[in-house]
Amino acid sequence: MGDPPTFWESARTSRRGFLGLGALTVLGAACGGKTSSGGNAASSTTGATTTGPLENNLRIYCWAQYIDPGSEKAFATQSGVKVTETNYGSNEELFTKLQTTQGQKVYDIVVPDADHVRIEKGEGLLLRLDHDRIPNLKNLASHWTQLPYDPGNEFSVVKDIGITALAYRTDLVKQDLRSWKDFFDYLPQTDGIRVNFIESPAEVIGVALNSLGYSMNTEDDAQLEQVRKLLLKVRPYVDTINVLDIDDMSSGKIAMALTYSGDALRAQAARAKQNDFKVVAPEGRSEIWIDNWCISALAPDPNAAYAWINFILSPANNAREMKYHSYEVGTPASFPLVGKLAKNPLVVFPERILNDYEILRTTPAGLQKRIKIWDEFKAA
Repeated sequence: MGDPPTFWESARTSRRGFLGLGALTVLGAACGGKTSSGGNAASSTTGATTTGPLENNLRIYCWAQYIDPGSEKAFATQSGVKVTETNYGSNEELFTKLQTTQGQKVYDIVVPDADHVRIEKGEGLLLRLDHDRIPNLKNLASHWTQLPYDPGNEFSVVKDIGITALAYRTDLVKQDLRSWKDFFDYLPQTDGIRVNFIESPAEVIGVALNSLGYSMNTEDDAQLEQVRKLLLKVRPYVDTINVLDIDDMSSGKIAMALTYSGDALRAQAARAKQNDFKVVAPEGRSEIWIDNWCISALAPDPNAAYAWINFILSPANNAREMKYHSYEVGTPASFPLVGKLAKNPLVVFPERILNDYEILRTTPAGLQKRIKIWDEFKAA
């Protein structure tokens, strides 16, 4: 097995979300379907393989605009399973839903980030995976099979990998922004253009700390006071705070954004004709994250869930996903199928990013401090 990338050293906490006060004690404690036996499961491991009869339905709970509808349609056509997708707005919403529906059969596939895999498996909310039912697991790169939050993929399989990035319209932003310091320093010059931050306290506070030269995981009170003052200083120039920013970046309404790399790349592609939207992996430090395919502990349709994961892990199907969301997937055999996307350093990351970027790993005490900062920032 390959060694995990450098950024996983001491990695713990989440992407695309923030553990609210209600989850702190949990974090501390956790620190037309085919129903006959013949079914129509594919005999090849490139398709919807399962050891049991497929159920009629597959219920997926994930982020919006995060799975190619073409993948869902292809799976349904091949397997005869009806796919239903519902969406959440944060990892915490997912976690809360799994907690409040514990004991009920509600969802099959869920997509937590690295730290929520750790938390949710500790709470008994995820199914321990039977690898014999996922033959395409062999396609996963070896360095994605021994990650600290779930060694050996006992409960999770890597969906994709991304970073927190900055993006801007080059016709409206009159400076070359290369780092988070550049980004925050430029904000007072954005009168008349729309600036959007993702609604994710961990990422926003984290990269603001990076802009000051600090680790996003610091718990030093003096450093956190500096970032509080910085965020209050720039608050008048932040027009909207919304994690669902793809459409408004694509239309050009958002001129400058603190966002996720794949979302920004999709907007950049949508504005190819205008050629006016730049996506930047900041110099120095930023955040790198992983999302994961998991099966809910009480999945009502476990055979269909296994079949879905196996289906996605085929190189062709994961290539379709990669082309849709512009994030690196865990199956290297998909890369030759996505053309120049695989050569984009904002998709398949170079050593600089793997070595310099950070995984959020805030403690409960650090989270409480950040919640106070975020609440003050939003209310200002």
